[in-house]
Amino acid sequence: MAHRGLHRFAAFTELLAEMAACTDYRLLSSVQMQSADDDTQLDQINAIVQRLTDNVAQSLSATELAEDLGMSESRFSRFFRKATGNTFTDFVNRIRVNRACQLLMDSDRLITHICYEVGFNNVANFNRRFLEIKGLTPSEFRRQAAQRFKGKH
Repeated sequence: MAHRGLHRFAAFTELLAEMAACTDYRLLSSVQMQSADDDTQLDQINAIVQRLTDNVAQSLSATELAEDLGMSESRFSRFFRKATGNTFTDFVNRIRVNRACQLLMDSDRLITHICYEVGFNNVANFNRRFLEIKGLTPSEFRRQAAQRFKGKH
């Protein structure tokens, strides 16, 4: 039923109330940003995160990013962990797994192809990291997503 004006707003707030009370959910992203000390650092970390998410399949190293920022690798590692709450490697793995989740839900590509498309170099490591981050295997994730979203388009 299409609502207009105040009725639409009321329907929206009702939806928000239902979502707030919902206990059956799964976080789409476990990446969290923590406040940086100043705007320059925030801009730097935002640029790094954007670069990582835009180039998920590329092998960007902490060394390479540290050089781009004029930092030592150890300083970069501390800076990155403080800003994101994750080590660089954990953060990259989370971005890659989250991108894999999108592909698992939105396509019927083989899991092996998705593994390489999101930047993992071998399927065993991909499956291990996926299970560690999401709590289920890629095939289980795809099956659950298909069941959950069946008929909700």
